[in-house]
Amino acid sequence: MANRQIIVFFLENKRYGVEIENVNDIYEKMESVRVPNTDEFIDGIINLRGDVVTLINLKKRLKVDRVKEEENIIICEMNKDKFGLTVDGIDGIIRLEKNENETPTDSGFIKGFIEKDGKQIIIIDLKKILTKN
Repeated sequence: MANRQIIVFFLENKRYGVEIENVNDIYEKMESVRVPNTDEFIDGIINLRGDVVTLINLKKRLKVDRVKEEENIIICEMNKDKFGLTVDGIDGIIRLEKNENETPTDSGFIKGFIEKDGKQIIIIDLKKILTKN
């Protein structure tokens, strides 16, 4: 297994992460246009340099209590579809060496857990975020 990189972000003071291979960019949160008759976890859409990008509110999707306002958008791409994840803040990028293991789980939207520098990081399964009802 080759080295991996994870973008680590906060949702209500807990650390979460997604694989960097799915991340295109990070922006400050911007105004979105609400689309009628969409799931409650869809904040709306934004125009990002000519691309229409759907914003997914991870707190709503993961059913995390919302105490503070989200400040950043992580722009991701899977199967040529772009979408944004609204998050509280960015912690940084971590590199996982070959000998550092993720504790896998198949629990809803969670892919696994990683302990890095004494901090626990919950790894999000982006495929399930997009498809699971």
